[in-house]
Amino acid sequence: MEQISIGPLQAADLPQAAVVAARAFSTDPLTIAVFRERPDKERHLEATFRRLLEHMPGRVFIAKKDELVVGMLRMIEWPHCQKSFNQTLISLPLMLIRLKGMAIRRLKAQYGWSKHHPREPHWHLGPVAVVPEMQGQGIGSQLLEHFCRYMDQVGEVAFLETDKLENVRLYERFGFSVTDEALLLGVRNWFMWRIQGQDIPQPNR
Repeated sequence: MEQISIGPLQAADLPQAAVVAARAFSTDPLTIAVFRERPDKERHLEATFRRLLEHMPGRVFIAKKDELVVGMLRMIEWPHCQKSFNQTLISLPLMLIRLKGMAIRRLKAQYGWSKHHPREPHWHLGPVAVVPEMQGQGIGSQLLEHFCRYMDQVGEVAFLETDKLENVRLYERFGFSVTDEALLLGVRNWFMWRIQGQDIPQPNR
């Protein structure tokens, strides 16, 4: 396994973290359904993630190798996680002018997520991202181990959504269980819940 350090996001690392998230999510099924064939997809994703990491509430942890950001994880405590949909509505007029149909598809996806969002105290996990060329090397597992240990220390539950079946299997290893499914823009999404006290798999060292 690569020698990876995990720690809180620092201001100097924010641009790299936004790029990592944009590259990691650019090939996700729901991202493709929202952006379709737009050639500027990664540029818009990078700007979106940079706004999220810089201006929205929540805690962000990054994984670094040789001083480069190779992974990131964001966690946000309820009810702040439910404010993002309202913030999207506020920015919708500008989005419609700049992005047109893509903005409508993005709004539909976020509305679909919001309908499945728990209305009880929890921590919302996401996004979790690893730079594509280093996926499958245990970096995501180390980030999830960090998150789950904190959840168990503070005795909290967690929620997430994902549009990739392989992610469902990964999250299940860390104690998450599927509680619901839905088709959003024709893409299957899974909604998962984790209670405290789950066994956390030890990564291969």
